[in-house]
Amino acid sequence: MPPPAGMRYQLGLHFLGISRPQGWLERLEREPEYELIIQAGEVGKRLRPRIPAPPATSSGGVSEEELRGMVPGGHLLRLEERTAVRLGEPINFACIEVWEERAGLLGSSRKQLGQCYVPLEQRFNKRLCTWSITNADQEVGFVVCRFFLGTTPAPVRSLHVVTGTCRANELRLVWEPPLSDGDLPLRGYRVEAREPQSGARLGGSAGFFSEPRTASAPASSEPQVTLTNLAGNTVYIIRVWAVNEAGAGPAAEVMGQTGPVAPGLCGLAKGATDEEALSLEWEPPGNSGGADLVAYRVWLRPVFQDGLGGFAPADSFIDLGLFEHQGAGNAVQKASVRLDQLQSCSGCLCSVAAINSAGLTGQSREAPVVWASVDRGKEIFELGSSPTSAVSGSLRDKGLPGAPGSFNGPGSDQKAGEAAKAFVVQGELREPVTSGAAMPKRERVERERVELRPPERVSRPLNWGRSSRGSLLARPVS
Repeated sequence: MPPPAGMRYQLGLHFLGISRPQGWLERLEREPEYELIIQAGEVGKRLRPRIPAPPATSSGGVSEEELRGMVPGGHLLRLEERTAVRLGEPINFACIEVWEERAGLLGSSRKQLGQCYVPLEQRFNKRLCTWSITNADQEVGFVVCRFFLGTTPAPVRSLHVVTGTCRANELRLVWEPPLSDGDLPLRGYRVEAREPQSGARLGGSAGFFSEPRTASAPASSEPQVTLTNLAGNTVYIIRVWAVNEAGAGPAAEVMGQTGPVAPGLCGLAKGATDEEALSLEWEPPGNSGGADLVAYRVWLRPVFQDGLGGFAPADSFIDLGLFEHQGAGNAVQKASVRLDQLQSCSGCLCSVAAINSAGLTGQSREAPVVWASVDRGKEIFELGSSPTSAVSGSLRDKGLPGAPGSFNGPGSDQKAGEAAKAFVVQGELREPVTSGAAMPKRERVERERVELRPPERVSRPLNWGRSSRGSLLARPVS
């Protein structure tokens, strides 16, 4: 059978000793240094063992007597060296070239002792064996070594995502160890999460991370890992590899999605009035946050007119409560409000926030939905774009919070309303009621000095009514 795709092989060698003849000349020289050149298939590796090496103390070691019994009548040098060669495919044998370098009275000399061929057969796997070193078809020494053959581990099993146990930006993975560890001990597991390249974020904008999210897990009987710092409401392709000394085996793959997040912004609310009721309409958000839309929370904020003709929102909101989502996911939503229950004002701003089945509430933004006249509606519309604005955008010029285009919830709008109110009361309104562009510079300066005095807060309560043409009007209370 052909090997699985992506599988790699490894040859591990454990050298315990090497033999050489002993004579009177060797006693005048230092211990020789050896270099072993291992050629396995198309892969080569050099190894310079330390001589003499300490005796083996780990389990499975061989005593000095056992080694000398395997090489009778020879002089044994202990090596105790380990090395490994990674292979792309199985091979039949490994060739070991033995080089010797001696340093004596007349200098140093380096020569090749010979070659040693080790058959890589299963009957010799993990067994201590002695192999001949040959040179010109003559046996010149022995190499005592033990080899083992291994492969990368098999894929992990039963990889799945555990739902309901993590936060919206996390994924918890559980799997079982591979059936085969490749005849080598497992070192651990490598985990990678990446977004698909075509619009992975459900209900949101398309995109993917250029760099994957990675993690690791130690080898255990019940491996698991929790990926953090992910994007909420996002689909990920997750791969897990088992890793041993030979490398990482084939990957197991699963697809998972992070938890829901808060829904997006609703469409700007619009108002339509009849004789007794105000009907609010808005479009649901395009991004539900990964859960079904179930309800909406609606607020109204009255807008009042000061003595200079400017507009300022009220400090507090009128909470109209929750309105259940009606119809399909993209159906226009409606809510009715009785006009006779509204306080006297020049208009109202409306905020709508969506709520999904996960209990998460989205952001909201204000828009004018009712006003005393068409002209007032245009001015209030500017106020709705920037809730902290006063006459002709004076507060916006001052750099106060609530710039046009910002999304402000009721909490932030209340602070903005307080800033707007304080701004008007302190008399820092620098724009006159009538334009002074055509005035001479000196007269315009004198006009501004007069208008910079703190104006009195004038309250003009209004009563709602209907004109002869059917439009909504507000009349001052006498």
